[in-house]
Amino acid sequence: MKPKVFLVGPFIGSLQWEYMYFVPYIIKIAKEQTDKKFIVFTRPTRFDLYGSYMDIFVPLKSKMTNEVQTNFTIEGFTEEKYKDLLKTFVDKYKYRYRILAKIYPEISYFSYKVKWQFPPSEMDYDFKPRTYNKVIAIDKMKQFDIFLDSNTKIKLQKLPNYNIQTSENFEKEIIKDKDYSKYTILGCTIEAIRRVKFIIGNLSSDISKLSLLLKIPLISIDERMTDDEIRLINPLNTPVIRCSSILEGIKIYENNF
Repeated sequence: MKPKVFLVGPFIGSLQWEYMYFVPYIIKIAKEQTDKKFIVFTRPTRFDLYGSYMDIFVPLKSKMTNEVQTNFTIEGFTEEKYKDLLKTFVDKYKYRYRILAKIYPEISYFSYKVKWQFPPSEMDYDFKPRTYNKVIAIDKMKQFDIFLDSNTKIKLQKLPNYNIQTSENFEKEIIKDKDYSKYTILGCTIEAIRRVKFIIGNLSSDISKLSLLLKIPLISIDERMTDDEIRLINPLNTPVIRCSSILEGIKIYENNF
């Protein structure tokens, strides 16, 4: 009898839409179907969004130059090309496995703009990168208790009672071995975020947005999003401390947490 499998993807869209509106839905299903196999078709740099829940990873390599990832799609990527990708994916595994379901975003017409193609009530944000990501994060973060999101261009400063690691320095430490068969920068970053008291950044960056889904408080410097906009990307109601300086944010954090 063929093993039963769920085929996940192809996912060609933006990173934010993948971790916000797609992966949590897959995690929910994977937790409920622990006796089934899962195969995901996505970019190698994003394997660890799905991480330990998946059995097989299939690397997606776009041949489009200067691609612009938009929501669930890539600008200029036709529905016909997308169906060809899906067919190739299915053909690769249909003889070895009994395919229970194919789970992927629709990109036809305006579908690629519909963020809730997958029910918001069926989302689980319990990201679990593969084991080696955790090993690396523990090693590189053992002396740090704050993570500063370098993508937001906030200047690093010394703080009494805290040791700060920047995401830029963290990436430099782990980028020496790009072995996506074992770990990714994104997976290590998720594990690093989990190991700190709070993040310093703002919601112009994916790292800061991920901190909300990982339930790690965010000290958000000069935040431009409105409270209503933040609520839409903060389903777990993780604390967001809006302030104009790092010292102001830390004072608020220490007085409230």
